[in-house]
Amino acid sequence: PISFRQILYAILSGTLLTASFPPGELDWIIWFALVPLLISLDHESPSHAFRLGFIAGLAHYLTLVYWIIVALRNYGGLNFLVAFGVLLLLCLYLSLYPAFFSYFFSYLQGSRFAGFMMASAWVALEFIRAKAMTGFPWSLLGYTQFRRLNLIQIADLVGVYGVSFLVVLLNTLIFSLFFDRTSRMKKFLKWEILVILFVASFTLTYGHYRLEGDNTKGE
Repeated sequence: PISFRQILYAILSGTLLTASFPPGELDWIIWFALVPLLISLDHESPSHAFRLGFIAGLAHYLTLVYWIIVALRNYGGLNFLVAFGVLLLLCLYLSLYPAFFSYFFSYLQGSRFAGFMMASAWVALEFIRAKAMTGFPWSLLGYTQFRRLNLIQIADLVGVYGVSFLVVLLNTLIFSLFFDRTSRMKKFLKWEILVILFVASFTLTYGHYRLEGDNTKGE
C-alpha cells in the first residue's frame, strides 16, 4: 500500500510546482519541485506510481487554476457549487498527465539515460495536453522561467517544451544523484551527467549569444 509519507511527498511536489508559477517570484523552485514526487515513486509499482502522480497533479492544479471558479461565477453566472464542480472535473483530467509520467517513471527508473527518457515523456505529455480536446496549454513547466532571459532564448529553437525538458532533466538528475542509491552506483550515470552539462552549457551559451546579438542590433 501507499504510505502516508509518500502521499505527503506527492502533495509537496504539487504545491512546489504551483509556487513556481506567477504571481510569485519563486520560479527557481521548479528546478527541484518534482524531486519529492520522484522520491515517493522510488522503486514503486506502476499502479502505485500512477496514483501518487495523480495525487501530485491534483494538489498542483487545484492550487494553480482555482481562479476558474471566479471566472465561472463572475462571467458565466454559475453558482459556487457548480463552478467548483467544473474546476474539480478539469483538475481530475489534468492530473492524469503527471499520473502517466509517474507510471512511465516506474518502468524507466534505473535505465540508461533515464533522465532524458523521463524528460522526453513529460514533454510528450505536455504536448498532448496542449492539443487534445481543444487543448489546455497553460501551466507548462517552461513558462515558469519567463524571467530567465539567458535560459529561455533556446525556445526559439525548441519552443517552451525545450525549457520544460531542461527542468525535468535537472529534477531527475538531482533525484538520481542524491536519493536513488542504486542509480548513483551505476557507472553510466557519469555519462548522463556529462551530457546534461553539455546541454546546459549549450543552452546558456546560446542564450548569451542571442542577447548579445540583440543588444548589438539595438545600438
